[in-house]
Amino acid sequence: MTRKQFSVWMLAGCIGAGSTFGTAVSAEQIDGEVGYYDTGEEYWDNTYQGDYVQEDTYTTYEDQAIDPQPTEGYYSETEAWTPDSTEYYDSNEVTEDVSEETEADRYYKDDEYISIRKTDKQKTTEELDILTKEDAEKDFDLVSYADLPRSVSLKVPEVRQLPELPTGCESVALTMALEYEGFMLYKTTIAREFLVYNQETDNMAVGYIGDPFNKDGAGCFAPAIAATADNFFEDQGYDYAAYNISGSEMEELLSYVAAGTPVVLWTTMYMAEPEFTEDTTEYDGELYRWYYQEHCVVLSGYDLDNGTLQINDPLEGIVTRDYEEFKSIYDTVGKYAVVVKAASEEQE
Repeated sequence: MTRKQFSVWMLAGCIGAGSTFGTAVSAEQIDGEVGYYDTGEEYWDNTYQGDYVQEDTYTTYEDQAIDPQPTEGYYSETEAWTPDSTEYYDSNEVTEDVSEETEADRYYKDDEYISIRKTDKQKTTEELDILTKEDAEKDFDLVSYADLPRSVSLKVPEVRQLPELPTGCESVALTMALEYEGFMLYKTTIAREFLVYNQETDNMAVGYIGDPFNKDGAGCFAPAIAATADNFFEDQGYDYAAYNISGSEMEELLSYVAAGTPVVLWTTMYMAEPEFTEDTTEYDGELYRWYYQEHCVVLSGYDLDNGTLQINDPLEGIVTRDYEEFKSIYDTVGKYAVVVKAASEEQE
């Protein structure tokens, strides 16, 4: 057999092996906070491709891909539906540690936009003096609900969590709020470098439980995201602060948007009715209840005349939600919310 004959024989063998090796994974097998774009025949992800574009007040990417199709599993607000596969946490099951090596490392290492790295030891939520709702009411120039502009739409960049962060809605929501403030971040920078994790206990208020790069990750609540933001600001030397404004009414959150500040808040995936588990925890005098379909988004606008809210959703993109329906879910899950602000902008 000549070398050329041998090469042809090996090539045929490899092609034949391709039909044997590898396991096909269907969408139904994937749990967690996962959405897909279906082009009819094959999977298409919405990873940003293209040139970086710097606009006046925020950062975005010029998308060269095709327009996203509706996410698989998406139902209009007129249809009754409850997800059968959602982000899930059960303290009786063992959650995975943060992955040392995952497929997301390839995106993280190769992406040309990533320039921010953690340089110092991270502080825990308990070690940080996180500002509160009362602090925010003094530091922000807020107006009463009666004095609000009839509509506001902030140009918060749209960042999708898939495919890198299937259960990383919290860090992606914070990333969108930070990008609006002018910070240049890739979607995995916060999750990889600054997200406060909690692998020792089941307290989802003080840190993320599990791995946001994995479909089996769980999540975290407002104190952990405020602490994550403060870690980022302190480590990178920015004169900014995060505020845990949990407990705020929806009408109060509109005042932050009217003041030019997007709000990171907690809701459910695809506006599903929240289903609470038996897992509860306490932090700083507040009781936190875990629920199926836990999801974190950004409130970026509103229209009082039409009774709608503008939401930057890490799974669905920029969407419009009915005000009363969204408010009901926000109230039910616990009224969890976080904002960030430059210290130089604080009121005297």
